[in-house]
Amino acid sequence: MESELVRLCIEAACENRESVEKWRGQRRSLERLPSHLADALLRHLIHRRLLFPSLLEVFKHSVEKIDLRGEKSVDAEWMAYLGAFHYLRSLNVADCHKVTSSALWPITGMTSLKELDLSRCMKVTDAGIKHIISISTLEKLYVSETGLTTNGVTLISSLKNLSLLDLGGLPVTDQALSSLQVLTELQYLDIWGSEVSNKGAAVLQKFSKLSFLNLAWTNVTKLPNLPSLKCLHMSNCTISSLLEGDGGKPPLKKLIFSGSKFENEAEALMHIETSFLSFLDVSNSSLQRFCFLPNMEALKHLDLSSSIMGDDLVEHVACIGANLRNLNLSKTRVSSAGVGILAGHLPNLEILSLSYTPIDDVAVSYFSMMPLLRAVDLSNTNVKGFIHQEGANPDLFLSLKALESLNHLERLDLEQTHMSPCTTCHLSQS
Repeated sequence: MESELVRLCIEAACENRESVEKWRGQRRSLERLPSHLADALLRHLIHRRLLFPSLLEVFKHSVEKIDLRGEKSVDAEWMAYLGAFHYLRSLNVADCHKVTSSALWPITGMTSLKELDLSRCMKVTDAGIKHIISISTLEKLYVSETGLTTNGVTLISSLKNLSLLDLGGLPVTDQALSSLQVLTELQYLDIWGSEVSNKGAAVLQKFSKLSFLNLAWTNVTKLPNLPSLKCLHMSNCTISSLLEGDGGKPPLKKLIFSGSKFENEAEALMHIETSFLSFLDVSNSSLQRFCFLPNMEALKHLDLSSSIMGDDLVEHVACIGANLRNLNLSKTRVSSAGVGILAGHLPNLEILSLSYTPIDDVAVSYFSMMPLLRAVDLSNTNVKGFIHQEGANPDLFLSLKALESLNHLERLDLEQTHMSPCTTCHLSQS
C-alpha cells in the first residue's frame, strides 16, 4: 500500500513528459528503487500514457510486474526492451494485437518469469510458443483466443511447472489434452470452446491437483470425479452426469451451468457435494424442478434468471435464503406472491434483481423484510409507485415508501416501469 507521501511523489514524477525527462537519466537511483515502488511508478506512467519503449530500459533492474494489456502501441520494439528485464516475474500483454510470434523472441529463456498473459494476441501462433517453452520457470500461461493450433497446444507439455493454463477458444482435441497430462502441478485449466469430448474428459483425472475447470461450449456430457475440484464452469453444455466415480466428493464452491441442458437433472447432480457451495449460476438452463436447492444451505450467490422458476417453486429458494447475498430472478415467472414467500427468509440479501418479471407494487412492500439490501433492479416490471385501493387517494399509498427503512440501499433501477412523473416527484421529496 503506497503511503500518501510516496503517492504524491509518484504523481509528481508522472505529471507530464517534461517531468519524466528530469528523472529518467538518474539511472543509478532508479536501479536501486525497491521493486514495489518501481512497479507503482511504471503503473502510473502507463495510466498517464507517458510510457514509451526506450523508457522501459531504466526499469530493467527493478520492476517485477508489468501490465500492458490492451495497449495498442505494444509491438516488437517494446518486447525487445522487456526481454532485458532481469527480475520480471509477471508480464501481461493481453489484447496487444501488434504482438506477433517473432516479437516474443526477446523473452526467450527468461529466468525469473512466472506468469505470462498473451490472451487474444491473435498473431501469436505455434512459432511463438516455441519461444515460450524455453521459459522453464513459467507457472501461469494465458494463451486463449490466440493463433495456436493443436500442435502448438501439444508443445506446452514441456512447461512442467505450470499450475495455471488458459487455452480458451483454442482447437484443443482429446489427443492434445492427453499430451498435457504430464503437467502434474496443474490446478487451473480453461478449455472453453475446445474440441474435447467425453473421451478427453477422462484424462482430466490425471490432474490430481485440479481445482478450477472451464468446459463451457464443449461437447463434454459426462465428467468423471475430480476430488480436488472447487470451481466448475460448464455453461452451454449438454450434461448427463457430473463427478461420478470413486474417491471423495470434490469440495465445490462455485458452479456455473448457464445455458446448459440437463438430460436428467436428478441424476446429473446427485454426486455433487453441496456443503461448501457458495456460488450457483443456472440461468437460462433447462432445469425444471430445482429439488436440489434445499441441500445448498451455504449458497451466497444464486442466479436463476431466464429459468422456469416461478411462485410454485420459489419455496426451494426460501428454505436456503439465510446466507444468500445475491439473488437474480430476472426473466422468471416469479410474481409479487412469490416475493411474499421469500420475505422474511432473506435476512442477509444485498442484491436482488427482479427485472422482466410480472411483479407489481405489492412486491415492493415486502422489501423492508430484507434489511441489508444495497441494490434492487425493478426495471421492466409492473411497478407503478403506488398501491391502488378503492375510494382512496393513491398518493396516500406510495409503495416506494417501504424503501425508506432500507438504510443500506445504494441503487434502485426503475427503468421501463409504469412510474408516473407525479409518483417520481413524491419519491424525490421523501
